[in-house]
Amino acid sequence: MKRILTVVLVLILCFSVAQPVFAASEQRGIDVSQWQGRIDYARVRDAGIRVVYMKAGEGSRFVDPYFERNYREARRHHLDIGFYHFVTARTVDEGRRQAHFFATLINERKMECRPAMDFEEFGDLSRREINAIARAYMAELEKLTGLKPMLYSDASNVESLWTRHFARYPLWVADYGRDEPYTTGHWSTWEGFQYSDRGRISGIDGLVDLDRFKDGVYLKRHERVKERPVVYRVKRGDTLEKIARRYDTTVDRIVELNPNLIRPGEKLIIKR
Repeated sequence: MKRILTVVLVLILCFSVAQPVFAASEQRGIDVSQWQGRIDYARVRDAGIRVVYMKAGEGSRFVDPYFERNYREARRHHLDIGFYHFVTARTVDEGRRQAHFFATLINERKMECRPAMDFEEFGDLSRREINAIARAYMAELEKLTGLKPMLYSDASNVESLWTRHFARYPLWVADYGRDEPYTTGHWSTWEGFQYSDRGRISGIDGLVDLDRFKDGVYLKRHERVKERPVVYRVKRGDTLEKIARRYDTTVDRIVELNPNLIRPGEKLIIKR
C-alpha cells in the first residue's frame, strides 16, 4: 500500500509540474479546426477555457468545414473568439489575394480577438520571398479589415526567419513543453503562447492545441466599435457603378480593395 501510494504521489507530482502557470492577466485558450470535429462548447467553457481561435480557411478558396458551426456555438456560449487563416501563397500577389479571401470570411462576424496569419509551410521559398509574401498579406489584411492582425509562428522561425518589420504585429508563438517560449526574436514579448499540441479538454474528442493569451490578442475598444468593411456577393447583372451607388462609394475604391476579375458569386470588400 505504501509503495502504491508513493507511485501515485509521483504521478501526481509529474502531472502538476507539466501544467503551465497562468499569470492573473492571462486567459486560457485553445485553437481548433475541422480536426477537432463537433465540439461541445458548453463543456469547453465549463473547463475554464475563455478564448477560442478557430480556423476560417486555407489558401484562397478552402473554407474549414466546421468554421460556421465553431463560430455559432462558441458565440452562443459566450466565449471570446478569434479567427486564423492558413496561408499557402507562393507569390506576393497570391498573398494579397489570400488576405482578401480571409477578410471576406470574417469581416461581418463578431470577434473579440485579432485575426491571425498562420504561414508555416514554405516549400522552396527563400527567406526573402517568405517575408515579402507575409508582409504583403498582413498589410492587405489590415487594410481590408481595419484591424491589426497577429502573426502565428513556431519559435524556431520567430528566432531565425521573420524580420524586424513584423514586430509591429502581436506575436503568437508555438513552443511545446516549456513554461515560456525560448525566444521571442525581434518581439519584446509574446501575446499568444501555444504551449501544447496534445491537450485534452472536456467537450473535445481527441487532442487539441492549448494556449495562453495576454491582453494584446484582444481588439482595442476603438477597433471593436468602428464600422468594418462589408462583404458583398456579386449577383448576375451587377455593375461596379450600381454597387458603388448602393454603398455610397466609388468604383475606384471598390477596384482598389478587390481582385481585378469580378464575376457573379465573387465576394467584394466594400468600405462605405
